[in-house]
Amino acid sequence: MKNKYFGIFLVIFFLIILKACSVKPGPNLASKASLIHPNFTTKIEVLQILGPPFQAFSKFDGTEEWYYYYLVRSPTKKVPLVKRYLGEEYTEVLKIVFKENLVLNCTYYTIQPKR
Repeated sequence: MKNKYFGIFLVIFFLIILKACSVKPGPNLASKASLIHPNFTTKIEVLQILGPPFQAFSKFDGTEEWYYYYLVRSPTKKVPLVKRYLGEEYTEVLKIVFKENLVLNCTYYTIQPKR
């Protein structure tokens, strides 16, 4: 009888661990950047693909820069003792430069946090 309850306990325990380690999918800026084409995609199309930017800057040369950010953090970064050694954490950045209404340039890159 003890073995039956112990087995049920183990199954429940592992289900809780799996749920805690599951990752919600993010916007995946790299794949969305592939949908944006310089001298072809308009501001309205970018808004439809990505939504409003996190930051926007107007430059003196008449260009406008939009920035999108997404923090990627593996589930092991939440575990106190192992978060320093296991898993990855970085920020995805998508920079889009407009000249008037068209995309002039689209750049995707990542930023690693300092250790």
